[in-house]
Amino acid sequence: MELFLGVAGLFGGGGGAAATGAATAAGSAVSTASTIGTILEGGATVLGLVSSIAAGSAQQEQMELAAIDAEREQPLEILQNIDRRTSLKAAAADAIGEMDTAYAASGVDLSFGSARQARQDVFRETDLGLTTDAGTTMSRLSRLQERASSYRQMGKRAMRAGVLGGLAGAASGFSRMAGRYPMRRRPA
Repeated sequence: MELFLGVAGLFGGGGGAAATGAATAAGSAVSTASTIGTILEGGATVLGLVSSIAAGSAQQEQMELAAIDAEREQPLEILQNIDRRTSLKAAAADAIGEMDTAYAASGVDLSFGSARQARQDVFRETDLGLTTDAGTTMSRLSRLQERASSYRQMGKRAMRAGVLGGLAGAASGFSRMAGRYPMRRRPA
């Protein structure tokens, strides 16, 4: 603006007034453009903040849904365990029935000897199968619980990252805008 006033002073009276008017109009236009630019940058900064928080929230929601899915698999695992246990017990009963029938048909007493030993072997194998399956089921249930917990923690971290990223972006944007308008000291 001072440049325009200096140039206007070179031309003298009437030209100077016209140049001063032109300089004032140019300065006003520059000031208006700067203000609009600042408003647009402020809007973009706020939009960036909101967008970052929304992205973090969406990731958190996605992780929560994955955690719920892992929790819903637990009852299914328990039902599968019951089905496997029932199948093992039925297979053991069938095996004992077939052995008893075979031994009885050959005239062997079922209460001692190889017939009794064969029964004990079937019971032992069935107990081992049931114990192994129970351990496997507990391990799977524990893994599903850990997975659900892990998903929830990842969701919380995603939300925190979204909020912090948005705040950092907003702080950067607002500091750029504040840098355009340096603080003026008032005379004492």
